Amino acid sequence: MGSAQFHWIGRGRLALSVILSLFCLVPCSQALAAPAEIGGLTVTLPDAATGWRKAGKGNLFMLQKDFPETEDDKRGNALIQITKPLPAARSSLQAGMKTFVATLPDMAKEDILVKHYGVTVNGYDIRVEERCCVHQKNVSISQIVVGIAGDKQQAYLQLVLLNVNGDRSRSAEADFATLVRSVKLDPSDKDFDLVPASGDGGLDGVFTHLDTGLRPNIFGGMDFYSDSTITTFDPRGLFSTELPKGGRSITEHCKETPTDCGLYTLTGGGFFSSAGAIEMRSVTSAYGTIEIETKPFSKRGQDLVIADAGHRAVPPFDEGTTLDGEWVSTFASSGMTATSSGSVAPSHTLRLHRNGTFERTGWTGASMTNEIGGSQSGVTTSSNRPGASGRYKLSGYRLDLTDVSGKTETMSIFEPDKGSDGLLVINGNNYLKDDGK
Repeated sequence: MGSAQFHWIGRGRLALSVILSLFCLVPCSQALAAPAEIGGLTVTLPDAATGWRKAGKGNLFMLQKDFPETEDDKRGNALIQITKPLPAARSSLQAGMKTFVATLPDMAKEDILVKHYGVTVNGYDIRVEERCCVHQKNVSISQIVVGIAGDKQQAYLQLVLLNVNGDRSRSAEADFATLVRSVKLDPSDKDFDLVPASGDGGLDGVFTHLDTGLRPNIFGGMDFYSDSTITTFDPRGLFSTELPKGGRSITEHCKETPTDCGLYTLTGGGFFSSAGAIEMRSVTSAYGTIEIETKPFSKRGQDLVIADAGHRAVPPFDEGTTLDGEWVSTFASSGMTATSSGSVAPSHTLRLHRNGTFERTGWTGASMTNEIGGSQSGVTTSSNRPGASGRYKLSGYRLDLTDVSGKTETMSIFEPDKGSDGLLVINGNNYLKDDGK
C-alpha cells in the first residue's frame, strides 16, 4: 500500500495543524444517527447525547467531542477519524498502519505504548497501536490507531486526544472501542458477539491453576504474587478467566465483559482417542481483537493439563453449605526510587459461622516519603473499613452476604485446594484461614 492512498489526510505538519484548528472551532450542534455507512463501511456511532458530533468535510469521516475547562482540567477535545474502505491485500496491513500513522509525523516518532493484534469476530485482521504524547502550542496530543483488513480491502480509524486525560480519556476511549467493535467491511458481517460455532465446546466446569511470580508495582518495586487463576468452561464453547459475579451466567458475563472471555475448540482427537489440543480464541482488548492459540491438551481424571500446566477441577459448594472460621486477605506493595519511597497494605477479614452468620472488617494503611533538595517530607495514613454483619448463603460458586439492613452483596467464591477450606478465593482475592496459631 502506497502513501498516495492517504493524501486526503495531509502531509507533514499540515495534519497536526488541521487537528489543532479543529481544537479551536466554535462548537456546533449536529445530531447523529447511531448507524452510519461510510463508502461501504458500516459502523455504529456514539449516541449524540454523549456529546459526539460530526466535524470536517471531505473523504475523511470525523467526529468531535469537546470537554470544557474545569478547576482540574484544561479545555480538551477528542477527535475520531474513519477512512473509507481502501483496496489492498490483507498482507499489507502492517505497512498500511505505518503509512497511516506517518500522516502525523510527530506522533510517528513516539514509541508504541500499547499494541494489540489478532482477528475480529468476522475473521478480519486487526491491529491497534497507542502512542503518547506530542506537545504543540501548549496542547498535549495522544493517538490510538486501528487498522482492519480483509482479503481485498482495509479501513483505518484513529482517536486523537488533545488535552484529554484521566476519566475524560477513559470515556472517549470506551466510546472509540465500542465504535471499532461495530465495524463491518461487508454488509453480511455479524455484530460483535462471542457465539460458539459448530464443533466448539466439550468441557464443563471450573478449573484452577496456581500462578506465581514477580511483577512491578506503582512504587517502582517488585511484588511477589501467588494467584489461583481460574478458567470456567461452558460446554457450548465459551470460556471465561473470571467467575461470573452477581449470579450471572457465563453468557451474560461475556456480553458485559468480553475481555475476560473467549471461545474454545477441542482438536486432534480420533474415534479411539480424546482430543490432544485445545484452540482458545481469546478477546484481548476492548477493540474486539481476538488472539488464537493452540495448546497441547489432555485430561487427568477430572483435571485438565493445558500446555503442561495442571488445572484442577473445582467442585461447586452444595446448596446450604456452611463454613466455620476466619479468613483474611492481605496485600502489601512497596518500592523506592532515588528520591521517594512508598508502601500500601490493605487487609480484609471475613468470619463465617456454622449457624449461617458472618462478620466483615478491614483496614488500609499507606505511607509515602519524598526528598527534594535535601528536605524530606512524608505522610502516613490508615483507615478502618466499617464493620458489617448478617447472614450468608453458599451455593455453587456464589456467596451471598445479606447484612442486617437487608442489603445483599453477591460474590464469586471457590476452594482452590481440594478437600480443604484453608484458602478461599472470593471475588478473585485470596483469603487465608486464620487457625489462631
